[in-house]
Amino acid sequence: MAIKARTFKDARSQAKSNPELAWWVFMRLSGTALVVLTLFHIFKNYIFVDEASWDYEKIAASYTDWWNKLYLLALLGLGLMHGANGIRYVIDDATAKNRVARFWVKTTVNTVIAAVFVFGILALVVKIPVPGVDTP
Repeated sequence: MAIKARTFKDARSQAKSNPELAWWVFMRLSGTALVVLTLFHIFKNYIFVDEASWDYEKIAASYTDWWNKLYLLALLGLGLMHGANGIRYVIDDATAKNRVARFWVKTTVNTVIAAVFVFGILALVVKIPVPGVDTP
């Protein structure tokens, strides 16, 4: 079950195992990191730059920058892991009495999350041809 503590001291006393306590700490740290990454994303893409100026060439060119790829990968990975851990808490609470249902729901959700992560990585890694830059 989920730890319902607000401080680390209370969480340590409520945790049934070290991994559960580690996930509790991860949720606090990743939530804070996601707020910072998301605010930076909003400022970078919508406040510092006029969104009307975004077109295919500009977006494709931004994917050639490795720092931008690492930033987007961190946003994708932290967001999916944070969401997966949150949905794990919900599944554990909703299917507390039915272990078979819990297994299949968790398997399905984790498969979907893994697929989204793989497709997200592919979108960041696969080369997008930039007209005027990549064509001779």
